[in-house]
Parts: sequence; structure tokens; C-alpha cells
Amino acid sequence: MHTIELAPRVTPDVAQALWYALEAEFDQSGRAGAVACDASSVIHLSAPALQVLLVAQARAARNGGPFLLVHPSEEAIAALKNMGAFTTLEGNFT
Repeated sequence: MHTIELAPRVTPDVAQALWYALEAEFDQSGRAGAVACDASSVIHLSAPALQVLLVAQARAARNGGPFLLVHPSEEAIAALKNMGAFTTLEGNFT
């Protein structure tokens, strides 16, 4: 399993690049492969970034493999809570 490290500021432009990186990871890992994002250094998480994470979670579920959000920072957790997505992604934290 390869882990994609999230940038400290996951802006809309960074979110687009993140999606391309996740797509490549999904393609390489195939069915049931684990895909992970390290959110330990995140200080800002934009709404487009949240959309990317939610779509990644759904794609991983369809593929039968886990999508993991590794070591989310306090700021990442706060952003997820503020956007109402904490409980949706909470089960993916490691």
C-alpha cells in the first residue's frame, strides 16, 4: 500500500492534483487494494478536497478495498467536523 501525503493546505488546485494521484493509485492497486492519504500535516482542507476524499472512499468501497485517512491532524478533523463529514470518514482513520 502506497500512502499519498496530503499538503498542509489542500486548496481546490491541490485537490484536483490529489484526485489524479488517487486515480493512479486506484488503477495500480486494482480491486481490493488499500489506498491511503496521510493527513498529519493538514492545516487547511477545502470543500473540493473533501469531495475528493468522499469520492475516493466510495470508489474504494466499490473496489472492495479500504480507503484510509492516516493520522489526521487536529485541523483536518476540525475541518471535517465543520463541513459535516466527520462521521462519514471517521471509520477510515488510522
